[in-house]
Amino acid sequence: MSFTTGTQTEALSVNPAVGSAYASSTSVTVVSTAASAGFLPANFFLPSFGIAKGLLVKAFGVLGTTGTPNLTMGVVANSVQGSAPANLTAGTSGVLATTGTLAQGSGVTNVPWDLEVLLSCGTVGSSGSILAMGMFRVYNTATTINVARCSSSTANPNTGATLSTQSAWYIELAALWGTNSASNTLTLYGYTVLGLN
Repeated sequence: MSFTTGTQTEALSVNPAVGSAYASSTSVTVVSTAASAGFLPANFFLPSFGIAKGLLVKAFGVLGTTGTPNLTMGVVANSVQGSAPANLTAGTSGVLATTGTLAQGSGVTNVPWDLEVLLSCGTVGSSGSILAMGMFRVYNTATTINVARCSSSTANPNTGATLSTQSAWYIELAALWGTNSASNTLTLYGYTVLGLN
């Protein structure tokens, strides 16, 4: 590295093990493991220098379905590790990025998925702003990919999610099935949070 910019990338967390399968539920559930939660201490985005600093969240795994259920994925900031927000709607407290509902392929088994979201601090303070944009992809077949935008809002142009940069947060991945079935299952294999400081 040249350190020309005075910045560096650091791994805040890397998933050490496969997560538990998320199935038989229509409740928002944190699917990243406790050991893989990226921890942001209070003022990670420094009051004087935090603007334009960022995070890169990458995740992958497999899923299976019966029928064509809706699935929503979200990158969330939790003050208590593992606590899921009430929903994964853009604008909900703690939801930094969400796909919105995305209909899945019918009757797929162990198909791969991946998610990549870039989050950038727009403003700091008790009502700070995090702008997020990325993609969620499900590889239903060798030639069919189900793709959704994963962002901090549904607006065009995108707007930031409100988050106090003065508080400590766990950056986690959450999911929500639209239909309760043991066959609607999602398993996280890898999850990484990178600090772009």
